[in-house]
Amino acid sequence: MERKILNLFLKNHRLKFNEIEKNLDIRSNKLAYHLKKLVEKGVLLKEGESYSLSETSEYIIPYLSEKNNVLSIILIKIGNKKEVFLYKREKRPFKDFLSLPGGRLLIGESINSAVKRIMQTKHEISANLVKINSVSLENIKKGSKIINSFMLIFVEAKTKDKIDLININKNKSKIITSDYNLINSKNNSDVKIDTIITKKY
Repeated sequence: MERKILNLFLKNHRLKFNEIEKNLDIRSNKLAYHLKKLVEKGVLLKEGESYSLSETSEYIIPYLSEKNNVLSIILIKIGNKKEVFLYKREKRPFKDFLSLPGGRLLIGESINSAVKRIMQTKHEISANLVKINSVSLENIKKGSKIINSFMLIFVEAKTKDKIDLININKNKSKIITSDYNLINSKNNSDVKIDTIITKKY
C-alpha cells in the first residue's frame, strides 16, 4: 500500500488526504494508518491538509515502478593474468561459487570510492581503482525466464595489502561463468565513464 501511495507522487507535488483516498479507492482509516507511517519514516511531509514527498526521499522517484530495475554492480579484479583475488559467495545467486569482489554502486558514489568502500567493508583490503575495463549487461536465466539483470562495471584495482590470489584456470569450474569470462576477455580494455552532475529544477 505504501508503494501505491508513493506512486501518486510521480506526477503530483502535493496531494490532499481526500485526493489520495479517491485515487486509491481505500478506506480512510487504513489510508490514515499508512500515511502516518510514511510521515514518521520521513518519506512524506504533512503540511496542513497536504502531503508531499520529503526532499531526502526524492531519490526514490526513479525506483517507483511496478517493473523491476537492472542493478548496477561493480566487479573488482585485483591480480594478474593468471591469478586474481576471489572469494566464496554466501548469498544467492551463485551461492558457494568463487566470485570477484563486488557490490552495488550507491547514489552519489564515484567508481573509485565504490571500489574503496567495497574492498574495505567486505574484505578489509585497502584498494584503489586503476581503470574501468568494461560495462556489460548480464541477464540471469532460470529455465526460459530471466530472473535477474545486472549492469556489470568491471574494473581493475590495486592494493599494497598482502592478499591471497587464486589460479583462474585451475579453478574455472568453481568460478561464476560471467566473472571468469570477464577476467579472461576484458583485461586489456579501457572504458571511460563520465560523471555528470545535474541540478534539479
